[in-house]
Amino acid sequence: MPERSGRRHAQSHTVPAHRDRATRECRYRGPMTRRPSIPPVRAARPGVLWHALLAVACTLAATTSGARPASAPNAASRDAFRACDAQAFLVLNIARNYMMTGRNRDTVTPHLQGDANAEALADDVFRRIDAGTVHHPGELAADTLFQCAAERKVDVGAPRQHVALCFTRTDVAFFLHVERSQNVARQQAVSKVRARLTSRELYPVSLINQVAEAVYAPPQLPDLRQLMGRVAWTCINQRPVAASPASR
Repeated sequence: MPERSGRRHAQSHTVPAHRDRATRECRYRGPMTRRPSIPPVRAARPGVLWHALLAVACTLAATTSGARPASAPNAASRDAFRACDAQAFLVLNIARNYMMTGRNRDTVTPHLQGDANAEALADDVFRRIDAGTVHHPGELAADTLFQCAAERKVDVGAPRQHVALCFTRTDVAFFLHVERSQNVARQQAVSKVRARLTSRELYPVSLINQVAEAVYAPPQLPDLRQLMGRVAWTCINQRPVAASPASR
């Protein structure tokens, strides 16, 4: 979404509040049996192109993203799960934009196009972030996915905290996509994203390189929604493991 804040985005951007906690270290170690300690999102610097995020944030269209439930006996279940996936990504992007712009609701609400359901989701996002209980949009996205899946009686197939971690890792796709949209060369883009996303346990170098290949290899800029979906669901569908030293 369009950038309106003059404050600098912290290099430790993650999920998954914009309060000054950027020095806190992520303590994720393998399977997430406890709530992850993830560096908070901070307001972004001026000049970054957020309109690509805006395009994917304010739609409930269930674009193919690799989402699949652990148990989907029929087409109706699969369709229900895709709807939950779309809702989770809507929340993820609304929350990311709200945090990055210093809690500026005007960067979100005008683009929801009067959709009552989307506006209700946004209001809940604003309330939780303003209460100071959220460190990164990925936490909200995971909560949304699990609530929707429970209502529709489908199984996500992974622990909630692992899912929050995986939604958090879509930061890599988001920032690399932004860099290519600004015609930044691949090597420079990777260096910039590594400098911004400093937790190697949360954002392994191997992941950044893999996503860079997906962003820069195609002749055209890939669809951001699908790219973020592939990053999230590849992670969700894998067994949670700690990052090895070689992957950091």
